[in-house]
Amino acid sequence: MPAPASPRKAMTAELKRVVVPVLRELGYAGTFPHFRRFRGKRVALLSFQFSSWGGKFCVEVGTFPAAGR
Repeated sequence: MPAPASPRKAMTAELKRVVVPVLRELGYAGTFPHFRRFRGKRVALLSFQFSSWGGKFCVEVGTFPAAGR
């Protein structure tokens, strides 16, 4: 019988199974945990950041001009 996955591995697997397909439908590109979407003159960023102590994560989001200014 395989050992149970760590909580972080289990959460990562669920995020990839449930959230990543939705991000793809919304036009995001990239690989887990970093995604980006270009919309006109704007770029949207979305990134998952896991706690070093385990048991939690946050989602960082941001947008900026595609020209970088």
